[in-house]
Amino acid sequence: MISVSDLTVKRGNFALEGINFSVEGGKCLALIGPNGSGKTTILECVAGIIKPSRGRILIEDVDVTNLPPEKRRVGYVPQDFVLFPHLSAEQNIAFGLKGDKSDKVKEIMSWFEISHLAGRDVRSLSGGEKQKVALARALAANPKVLLLDEPLSSLDPLSRDRLRRELKSILSKILTTLNLPVIYVTHDLSEADLIGDYLAVLNNGRIEQIGLKSEVLAEPHSRFVADFLGYNILEGRVVELKDGLATVDVKGLLLQVEAEDINLRKEVSLVLRPQDIVLSQEGAVRERWQHCRCNIISGEITEIYRMGNIAKVLIDIGVPLTAYVSASMLDEFRVGSSVFVQFKACKVKPLR
Repeated sequence: MISVSDLTVKRGNFALEGINFSVEGGKCLALIGPNGSGKTTILECVAGIIKPSRGRILIEDVDVTNLPPEKRRVGYVPQDFVLFPHLSAEQNIAFGLKGDKSDKVKEIMSWFEISHLAGRDVRSLSGGEKQKVALARALAANPKVLLLDEPLSSLDPLSRDRLRRELKSILSKILTTLNLPVIYVTHDLSEADLIGDYLAVLNNGRIEQIGLKSEVLAEPHSRFVADFLGYNILEGRVVELKDGLATVDVKGLLLQVEAEDINLRKEVSLVLRPQDIVLSQEGAVRERWQHCRCNIISGEITEIYRMGNIAKVLIDIGVPLTAYVSASMLDEFRVGSSVFVQFKACKVKPLR
């Protein structure tokens, strides 16, 4: 396990303040947030590259806060991999190991299925091959924790999609076999969703929200987190409360919201995931939603962006709204066409 408490760093005008988290062996914490929010700084503190001005870092109950990097047993894969260009792939993996290391290097190269790259000049390797060599080097020294800093950011979009799945498979093997805690930095939400067990959302040097991936994605605790996670944010006023259902006036639209602890006449910010919106050409309630309390609103499609198998659809319902639909449905919808927006009352949540 790795445990970080009250981690604080001052660097010029930037401050990382009061960072607290722990990651058990066999689990992965994904640190997400915009550029400059402090994600890499946290990794560099754990790795011993940066000395914090306050706080403690424990790895397997050993305080490593003041230890040099080589004494911490941390495997660190930086963003650009930092492979030595004058060494072969095998020599890069063996670098820094003591004693007879040939068997260890062969074992780990076999594990990553890169034995055929042993004598290759690393400058001739593809981005994915470099990634595997860097990971193998980080694990060759038997670390107690593994740190990954945006390992897919330097790849082209096509390679990134393919290697994301490969990396998930590799990390699953690492988590299961070696029982290591992993801290994974990314600004890509889909990557964090695929790879992380826990999510921590950073903003300007602070953790805005941390918890199980499913909990953070389902219920953001702040406007920043909701916005970063891609939620629709709707501002309104509660105009009626009845039977656990709130009616909220959002610029003249009356939305039904399932909420127990909300006050009449209160100004509220509502959040709604684009994935929880259904688009249709008819205003009838979906058959399988017949027993649900549902919002149905007419609108007009203003923009459509195709993103592989899904499409991002922007709709004007009196306020802008974003929905994600299957790309196969695009034959039914066009920019400028009318559409009905449907979403369950239980999927609209007030920010606390």
